[in-house]
Amino acid sequence: MSDKNLHINNLKSREENFFNQGKIDWEKSETDVWAELENKIDRKHTGKSVSLSAEVIRWSAAAIFILLVGLGSVIFVYNKTVECLPGKNIVAELPDGSKVELNAGSLLKYNPVTWKYRRKLKFEGEGYFNVEKGEKFVVESSNGITQVVGTSFNIYARDDQYRVTCLTGKVKVWSKTSESVLLKPDMHAELEKGQMVIKDLFKAEKALSWRNNLLFFSGRPLKEVIDEIERQFAVTIRLQPELNNRSFTSNIPKTYNVDEVLDIVCKSLQIKFVKQSENTFLVVEKS
Repeated sequence: MSDKNLHINNLKSREENFFNQGKIDWEKSETDVWAELENKIDRKHTGKSVSLSAEVIRWSAAAIFILLVGLGSVIFVYNKTVECLPGKNIVAELPDGSKVELNAGSLLKYNPVTWKYRRKLKFEGEGYFNVEKGEKFVVESSNGITQVVGTSFNIYARDDQYRVTCLTGKVKVWSKTSESVLLKPDMHAELEKGQMVIKDLFKAEKALSWRNNLLFFSGRPLKEVIDEIERQFAVTIRLQPELNNRSFTSNIPKTYNVDEVLDIVCKSLQIKFVKQSENTFLVVEKS
């Protein structure tokens, strides 16, 4: 045998010995082994899925909770504001069809989202309310609260003044000291030195004169009169402090211009006004 053939035979012999030494001694069938491997893979896969799903659920629940809290806060805090500027009169229609006629320099706020279940608004100024029947209707002002079901009434709520006149139905009024009174048609309640005063057989047209284009004052302090003229004509009027509590009574058509109105007021009280610019006036004692 040639040297070449001997070398080849030696290589084959070494290969056979190597593979014989590495041969696996199977104690289980191939089917059993593969089945066992598949079971292990399935168990690992299932465990990861449960862990991931639980984590996702927790984060989703937290996100939904935060979203609901945020939406709830917006719903209960949100208010729609209706403002009637000086020199104007407007009508505000509420979601249930109730209407509020606003006098100059008046403002109301309400929540349109919750209105169906809670008819409640905040109001400052003067307004005539015509309320549709339904759940109780509450008007909050800085000096009092008015509650009705279906009725019409007028509210004057400015500074420390609070006056309510009932035209139809029944109106319950609370002062900020929790004093309350039930008003029927042609009854009137107002605060005087912090106490609620009731007036029967009250002429409603007095309270509603502003709706008839009139300025009506019945023994009102001059400061209140001047403030109302400012609102109705969108002007600035400086009043000498010593004149604040002078009493004034009169009916003045709002069709007059501001100069004519001031002339009537000043002549009645024997005082005078000075026109400082187009929309600025000064009211003082006569020298």
